[in-house]
Amino acid sequence: MSDYPFTRKSFELLEGLAENNDKAWYADHKQDFENYLRQPFARILELASERLEDTETPLSGSAKTMFRQHRDIRFSKDKSPYSTHVSGLLTPSGTKSEKEGVFYLHLDATGGMMACGFYQLKAAELAPIRDRIIDQPKLFADMLAQLAQAGLALSEDEKLKTMPQGYKEQDEHEHANYLKLKSFVIKTDLSRSVWLDDDLVERIVSYVNGCQALLEFCKDAE
Repeated sequence: MSDYPFTRKSFELLEGLAENNDKAWYADHKQDFENYLRQPFARILELASERLEDTETPLSGSAKTMFRQHRDIRFSKDKSPYSTHVSGLLTPSGTKSEKEGVFYLHLDATGGMMACGFYQLKAAELAPIRDRIIDQPKLFADMLAQLAQAGLALSEDEKLKTMPQGYKEQDEHEHANYLKLKSFVIKTDLSRSVWLDDDLVERIVSYVNGCQALLEFCKDAE
């Protein structure tokens, strides 16, 4: 990935935007954002897509699956015009229209994060997954074990305090804690140094492949 590397300049630009989130500052630095942030980010998505193409998790993405730098502030109290991070997706179809079973990559001034799975699902979308956990507890446990072998675990950030409606009687289920999840996602923080290393693409590919058990379990839920 030496043709589109991230550099310390990339982080300086993100810091600058956080301190000067206005149209004038961004206009003066727009080309630098393209050169040091958005183009390298798109290239990372493309290279990861190429590596994943012949695997059991052929997610893909490009500049088309990146999120815009301009924020939609119409219904937000925060009127800052620009996102102070760069982010994008790898999805089964290679389009940004999907939100389930995807990989998310996020770069900000502190480093960022990557995540994979099914994010903020509606109750009707959660029901098949929850039902499969109840009906096939061993299969779910095997999935958790496979994640653990890859050094991964489900995030509990998106979680109900009590059992969801319609599942009160499952309070004693061996996986009751997971039935409260609103998202079935694996999250990992990334330091600045990760973005400056030559193995970023390899790290992403390994991560996505490590999440395969979760993707399969949720997709196969009916």
